[in-house]
Amino acid sequence: MAYLSLAEVEAVARAAHAGQVDKAGQPYAEHLAAVAQGVRQTGGDQEQIAAAWLHDAIEDDALTEEWLAAAALSPRTKALVLAMTKQPGEDPRAYAARLRAVPGAVAVKEADMRHNCRPDRLAALDPQTRVRLRQKYARMRRLLRWDPSAAEHRPTTPCPGDPGDAALLARLDLRQTQAWARLAAAVADWRVKDDDWGWPGGAHPAYGERVQAVVSALGGIGAVTPAYHWTAFPVPQLSWDDTYPPADAVRAATAVVRGERFCDGTIGAAYEDGTLHAIATALVAWYTAAAGAGQRS
Repeated sequence: MAYLSLAEVEAVARAAHAGQVDKAGQPYAEHLAAVAQGVRQTGGDQEQIAAAWLHDAIEDDALTEEWLAAAALSPRTKALVLAMTKQPGEDPRAYAARLRAVPGAVAVKEADMRHNCRPDRLAALDPQTRVRLRQKYARMRRLLRWDPSAAEHRPTTPCPGDPGDAALLARLDLRQTQAWARLAAAVADWRVKDDDWGWPGGAHPAYGERVQAVVSALGGIGAVTPAYHWTAFPVPQLSWDDTYPPADAVRAATAVVRGERFCDGTIGAAYEDGTLHAIATALVAWYTAAAGAGQRS
C-alpha cells in the first residue's frame, strides 16, 4: 500500500484545521508546522513528522478516528496520532503512560510542548492561562521522564554522601517553629502566579516573595543540608502520585536549592512542575506528626 507523502499529509492537516486559531489567535496550521519542524530538527523520522502534522486532528475534531483508521498512513503513524490524542477527562499520568508506551511518541509530544511554551507565544496569553500552561507542560515533561526503575538505584542504607533516612530526618530542627509555620502556610495556600519567577531580561532568574519564602523556610528547618552530597546522586524521583517520603523530600530540597548555584532556574522549574510543592507537603506532614508525638510524650 502506498502511504501519503509528507506533502500530502501536510495538505490534509492544513485543510482539516483551516479557519482554526490557537490560544494566541494565530492560524493553527502554524503550530502544526512548527511541531513538525521541531520533530525533524531533533532527528525524527517521516512517520513521526506525519504524526506531528496530525497530532491534534482527532482531539480537536478536525478529523475522525474513522478517517484515521482508513487513511493511507502507516500503522506506526496512526499509533503515534492516537497516542497524542488526549481522552476527555484523562488523568495526565495516564496520558503520559500512553505516550511512553508508543515508541517515538514522546519526541512528538516534546516538540509540541516546546512550541507551546515559547516565550513569544506565552506572552500573547493572559497571565492566568500563561501560568496554567507553564505548570501543565512542566508537569508533563516530568511525567514523560518518569523512570519506574529509579527506586532500585536509591540508597537504602547509609553510604558515602548519604547518611540515610533516619540521620537526614534527625537533622530537621523542630525548634524552628516560625520557619515550619511559614512552610505550612505556603502548603495550605499553594498557588503558582505569573510573577513568582521569570527571566526579566537578564542571565539569572528573579524569584518572587512567595518562592523566596518557601526556599528560606526549607533552609531554616534544616531541609537543605550539607550532610547529603546531592551531586553524587540523581534528584529523588517523585512517586507516580506526585509525593515524596520525608527523607527523600530532604534530599530533593537539598538538590533543588543548592543546584540553583550551578544551574539557574532549578528552583523555578521545581516550583512549576510540582516538585517543590511535594517537598514542602511531605515535610509539613512529617513535622505535624513529629510535633504531635513530642507533645504526647
